[in-house]
Amino acid sequence: MKFRYSSQCRTLIVYGSKMDHIFENVNASEIESLICDAKFKEARWRK
Repeated sequence: MKFRYSSQCRTLIVYGSKMDHIFENVNASEIESLICDAKFKEARWRK
């Protein structure tokens, strides 16, 4: 998974294989936990 964080807008975008996850109003200290959350959502996603 790749991610991009914009400190100006405080937006984190995590690019997954099944979907993209967008988190808004994110502090820099929260990035690691939100990436783990996105990985968990990817693993549970069923189509």
